[in-house]
Amino acid sequence: MDPIKNEVAVLFSGGIDSLLAAVLLLQSYDKVHLITFDKGYLEFGVKNNIPNIERLKVQFGAVRIHHEIVDLKNVVKRIGAGKIRGDRKKYNLEIRWCVRCRLGMNTGGLIYALEYNLVGYADGSNREQIPSDANLTGTAENYPRIVNLSKKFAADYAVRFMTPTYEFGGREARRQKLSDLGFEIDFLSRDHSKKLSGMMNKGVTKRSQPICVSGWMIHWKRNLLGKPVEQNEEMTADYVAGKQAGVVRAVIRDYFAEKGLDIEQMVKARRADPLGRFTLSPS
Repeated sequence: MDPIKNEVAVLFSGGIDSLLAAVLLLQSYDKVHLITFDKGYLEFGVKNNIPNIERLKVQFGAVRIHHEIVDLKNVVKRIGAGKIRGDRKKYNLEIRWCVRCRLGMNTGGLIYALEYNLVGYADGSNREQIPSDANLTGTAENYPRIVNLSKKFAADYAVRFMTPTYEFGGREARRQKLSDLGFEIDFLSRDHSKKLSGMMNKGVTKRSQPICVSGWMIHWKRNLLGKPVEQNEEMTADYVAGKQAGVVRAVIRDYFAEKGLDIEQMVKARRADPLGRFTLSPS
């Protein structure tokens, strides 16, 4: 196996969190791989983030930035195949649809890091978006327990899952940091109303990240009526841990088996990294 590169992947939508994650990681790694997923359903504008990717190349050097649109349709489908209705009695719609989607992206990031011999992968999770009664737009993947589950799972494969924006101040601080660097901020990332009335504005077409129509539909009560989304950390953790132990491990094993690679041998080789980067769980 080739030596592990001092490089990292970022689950990159182009919103302020994933964009800031890329900026922060470029301070420590030789190269950042921006991976934008094509999940194949009710998502449009996958290339909306291209202008900011070009700005990253100008500021940090084109050789240090690699962008790739990764087909994730089979991974997401397999994680949720036949389970959207089957899990209905145990898990709410937010978990069965949105958490499943995020779990698919984490799986894609982990596979990518393994396949290209990267130190790890990162996303734009942040503490400010932990769901609460006061935070209608919070999302379940930001629960500390879910973040830690993802870190521990990645560590099992000698991959580091990083969340560089998790403790990076408030939303305004993240926006200001990027604005100062000359990046374009997505219209809805400026805290414009996500209700239908707030989207009836010509500015909504100025996008720097994909548009997830299915996510908007899942959260229709919040968007149209201002009602909080039903979220539950324990229930979410139960779902994620169960999927990781079962179908996600199988997806990873089968992906590399099809390429003639043994995942256990790959992990063993990574743990032999001379710099000792994978002997401990990531912080």
